[in-house]
Amino acid sequence: MFIHQHRLRHLLRPQHYFDRNHYLSELKELFRPSWQFAATRSELKNDGDFITIEIAGTPLILRNFSGEVKAFINVCPHRHAMLTCAPSGNCEVLRCQYHGWEFNSEGRTGKIPEAKLFRPWDRENAHLSPIRISHCGDLLFVTLDDAAPSLREWMSPLYDEIKEAFFAPFWRMREVWDIDTPCNWKVPTENTLESYHVATVHPTWTGGQLPAEQHSEHVLDDRYTTLRYKTSGPLDRRQCWVSRLLGGKPQSTYRHLHLHPNVAFCLTDTFNYIATCQPISETTSVIRSRMYSIHGSRRGPLKDLVRHVAWRLGRKTMRMVFNEDRHIFPAQQSGLESSNCPGVIGAREERIYQFQQYVCHKMNLTISEDNGDLGEGRSESIEAPMISVKSR
Repeated sequence: MFIHQHRLRHLLRPQHYFDRNHYLSELKELFRPSWQFAATRSELKNDGDFITIEIAGTPLILRNFSGEVKAFINVCPHRHAMLTCAPSGNCEVLRCQYHGWEFNSEGRTGKIPEAKLFRPWDRENAHLSPIRISHCGDLLFVTLDDAAPSLREWMSPLYDEIKEAFFAPFWRMREVWDIDTPCNWKVPTENTLESYHVATVHPTWTGGQLPAEQHSEHVLDDRYTTLRYKTSGPLDRRQCWVSRLLGGKPQSTYRHLHLHPNVAFCLTDTFNYIATCQPISETTSVIRSRMYSIHGSRRGPLKDLVRHVAWRLGRKTMRMVFNEDRHIFPAQQSGLESSNCPGVIGAREERIYQFQQYVCHKMNLTISEDNGDLGEGRSESIEAPMISVKSR
């Protein structure tokens, strides 16, 4: 059952999806203090493999140093050039593309062309800036905040469930999607938090039916929300069979977990994915997704065939769903930039309401009771307090 049984207030206003100053404040208040998905260990399995990304406007590089993945700000301390602009690759030595300075696994300088010209050596200002990095199963996360809690604490109480769902080699990373989308990061984030659009946008996937409320369980917390939906259709029974055949323990439950502000997980009996929406500007973002399929613990010709077919079907379904969703995002962004309505949230969309409460709380936004506008001020003026409840 849903926790709320009535319509809810749309706490954010359209301008919060395109205002430049609000966007810059979000980077500071929401993204820099949190743990952000960076890559998978499967993508960095060889010595010298690297990936570059941008988190909250900060360019980062992750590299495998003899089996250990380290993260640094992707800026050379010499003359501030990016070490590399390549999105990924393999390099024998971590070297700046501009003047050839080399760095070791601690970010300290190694070989420097004409090093004698830099005497006396300024050791404290000639090293890369390290970034905290941690992993949950095969997933790598980084944070720009040295004071942030550990990744396990930040993910609690969902850490173990996520670790089990992305633990190699039982689960194998099979698909990498990085999709640029012309909308504010909150548009895809809120889309993944509600099932109200499913019958309209994904009619083939669900047969035009919305997930039944009596089969749904929502958990709303000030740090995360979850949806667990009991499945019992023919496709779901086949997923259970595949999972058992390959050595899994099927749950017959669709699970969607969202860690504020922007990290989402979809978990099933045969495939799982992580998806995050990283802001690029106030009206552009990139959806970064990694999809895993069950590889299992059992081998044999039949199991290999079933494993392959299950993966192909799962990928086909998820590609369809992702593509149907991404086509609606530009239309919503255009509508937000033209709307003079405050917006409405229904009970089925209550996870969006909880997400917006989180944004208001972290951003210190208030709602004026006389006109419904949001502005900076006292967070206690928000219509309802942050809640942490469960419904079964």
